[in-house]
Amino acid sequence: MSSRPTGARRRSLLVAAAAAALVSTLFAAGPAGAAPAAALPAPDYQGLRQALQGVVTAGSPGAFALVSDRGGAGGTVSTGTGDLATQQPVDPRGEFRIGSITKNFDAVLTLQLVAKHKVDLDGPAVDYLPTGVLPADSPITVRELLSHTSGLYDYTNDLPGILVGDTVTGFQQFRDSVFQPADQIADALTHGLQFTPGTQYQYSNTNFVVLGMIIEHVTAKPFAQVLDENILTPAGLHDTRYVVPRTGLGGPHAVGYLTQDDRTKPLFDATEQTASWIGTAGAAISDTADLNAYWRALTGGRLLPQAQLAQMETMHPENAAGTSSYGLGMREYTLSCGTQVYGHDGIVQGYQTYSYTTRDGSRQVTISADASNNPTVFAAERAALDSVFCGAPAPKPAARTASAAAAHVAREETTGVPPLTRQ
Repeated sequence: MSSRPTGARRRSLLVAAAAAALVSTLFAAGPAGAAPAAALPAPDYQGLRQALQGVVTAGSPGAFALVSDRGGAGGTVSTGTGDLATQQPVDPRGEFRIGSITKNFDAVLTLQLVAKHKVDLDGPAVDYLPTGVLPADSPITVRELLSHTSGLYDYTNDLPGILVGDTVTGFQQFRDSVFQPADQIADALTHGLQFTPGTQYQYSNTNFVVLGMIIEHVTAKPFAQVLDENILTPAGLHDTRYVVPRTGLGGPHAVGYLTQDDRTKPLFDATEQTASWIGTAGAAISDTADLNAYWRALTGGRLLPQAQLAQMETMHPENAAGTSSYGLGMREYTLSCGTQVYGHDGIVQGYQTYSYTTRDGSRQVTISADASNNPTVFAAERAALDSVFCGAPAPKPAARTASAAAAHVAREETTGVPPLTRQ
């Protein structure tokens, strides 16, 4: 994959970003000919700033966000530092590891193959894989991989200290390792299916490692090349990349820190790593501007036909409390004002991120913190969504619901949660 320009483009973005961070932004009513969606209140930038300060108070050195409208206009807010050694302010346009937001890239690439009739969404996944990756009689469908209803065990549960429990020692054991996806899937299969495919929901990184292998096998190209040709170039994403097993981010970025299990110990620099342990389930790198532009391209019909986008956006509850739902590689939250937002969260060593859009693409936000292994930080980021999409901080009952949703997602991404029967 060719190198991507970063500096010139980044510096040209959001010329008045610092001033815009504290003012309201007008948002377009909708594309020509489309039924206008209910108008959103202007983003509450002061509330967003307070929420990000709460992220820092919760234990992240820095936090930053970019709010955008359909045309790409908006404002940035940032607080704290991107480097504890130099105390440089965090750059709201810097790059970071996006973790499981990568899963939505996988879903789009897979659904593009569905649209081209190269993959059957409800066909056996084994038909699109090299021989031996899944058992020849595996009943798991491509849809079940995308929706986390396959029953495949999450192989990351067996890795030492992924994001909780002996975190730093465990991370140091594999930060420079290069894993083979087929081996990770084989490790998951030793646990057997956790339930009959299609009957329950249980978040599993194994699903999206399998999908990465499907994408490579069907296209006969490396995942990074398929991503570049079918998402990054069409959407004009110049600062997004998949570089496994290279260890650097490639552009200006905040240092990513692991929170020690013993909170009295200093944060640990986890920036440099292969990210091979998570691979196509979470190893992409991006920035706030690119992620917001990605959601605009997706909701605007530039990456998927409407039929496949509708499949992706068909949601089912992912927990008994109903605080969030999951479609095909996409998560949905209903905020305190009733607005539903779509996107994904990402947790990977050093960074925790929320990246969300309205369904009509009229507003996006990407919020990131430069510290992981801290559920309190993750919950504080989730609280910021209401300021962006509802125009005011969430009232206390809604804030408690938001915190519960964030806690559930954090457990999904780390320690795992019991399966939920599909209705």
